[in-house]
Amino acid sequence: MGGKAKPKKHTAAELAAKAKAATESVGGGKAGIAERDKNAKLTTECLEPGCAGTKLASLTVCKTHWSNKHCTCRMTMELCTCFPAEKYEPLFQAPKEKVATHHNQAATIANNKNMSKAQRDKIKAQQAAAAIVDAARQSAKQFTAKAAGPTTL
Repeated sequence: MGGKAKPKKHTAAELAAKAKAATESVGGGKAGIAERDKNAKLTTECLEPGCAGTKLASLTVCKTHWSNKHCTCRMTMELCTCFPAEKYEPLFQAPKEKVATHHNQAATIANNKNMSKAQRDKIKAQQAAAAIVDAARQSAKQFTAKAAGPTTL
């Protein structure tokens, strides 16, 4: 006959939950603030003295923050006359659209003889704009001795 079975005091799930609570961050404190700002891609801060570190997500949030914290005219957000738009609007401008060309686009378009002249001119203008962007982005290739090819010795 077997011995008495001693019941377990804690289940594996309880022990795992306890270990997780002890080792993983739950998003509090300075590390949690930094992590949330990084995930939300908040990089713009209030430029006024005394508000260092206050993150602003958009121009609307910036106007609301201004009307609550810095406004001297005490009007509503839409009617606020003291909001320095020239100072804050450039921080929230949308990035300009990038002109991109597929690596094989020039070869495909060059071979299309049935295209109208207007379409060809339009495509050439797009390619010229893309070439300017690509030329600014490219750098000279540096070959290593191994990739330089066969030696002549």
